[in-house]
Amino acid sequence: MSHLHPQKQALLGPGQHVEPHFTAREIVRDIIIGASDGLTVPFALAAGLSGASVNSSIVLTAGIAEVVAGAISMGLGGYVLRPFPYLIYFCMKRQ
Repeated sequence: MSHLHPQKQALLGPGQHVEPHFTAREIVRDIIIGASDGLTVPFALAAGLSGASVNSSIVLTAGIAEVVAGAISMGLGGYVLRPFPYLIYFCMKRQ
């Protein structure tokens, strides 16, 4: 019934309750940071272009283009830098 390793289950003793915990912290963190960062610039861009009295289709097109470019940039940055903290940890551990 338990999803724990038998040695860990033996440490808990009989009848101990084991709760499953949320394990996708990094994904949720990336979504929250990406959403907050990704929404700031398009709103600023739309406000700036609206203040410049340009056509609304230009504001919409520029906003969509910025959202797509920002999503690609954030996605690639997250993908490329994902193993970096582990690399730092192992390099520091060697020293």
